[in-house]
Amino acid sequence: MEQSQFPKDIMFTIEDIKNIAIQIETNGENTYRKVAQNCKDKNLEDMFNWLADEERRHANWFRQFKTEAPLTPEQEELANMGKNLLQDMVKDQTFSLDPDQLAKAANLYEMLSQSVVFEQDTVLFYEFIGGLISDEETLKQLERIIAEEKKHAVQLQELADSFQPQEAAH
Repeated sequence: MEQSQFPKDIMFTIEDIKNIAIQIETNGENTYRKVAQNCKDKNLEDMFNWLADEERRHANWFRQFKTEAPLTPEQEELANMGKNLLQDMVKDQTFSLDPDQLAKAANLYEMLSQSVVFEQDTVLFYEFIGGLISDEETLKQLERIIAEEKKHAVQLQELADSFQPQEAAH
């Protein structure tokens, strides 16, 4: 007996992916803002507000995507199934970005490192979704989203590396 994770007929549109990307970025922004509000150190507060602003900018970037041509009634039904599946998967998901864990981090390096992991998890999620997409134009736009996420992760990693605690030289 063959097993499959999802019915092959489920269809994901660029509109679905765009909305999920916006939700993920919004969840990230909300988490960063919550952490910033609880920071006692002004520099940390500023850093997390900056990260939240970046997430907001990122969500706005996704909002600018143009959507594809209208769907047939059958495609619309399949797209609705895909949309409902995606929404259930990421409704309140912040992936590895947990505000409580961020608040407990010992230093800025740990906080930024957790943020890098969040961005990398987001990339993995989008790559997973890419495996479910058959439309070439939708896949092309998703690849643009993935490239933007990877760039964000690299920028955060570079910033984290600049705050990495120095080991004692012997």
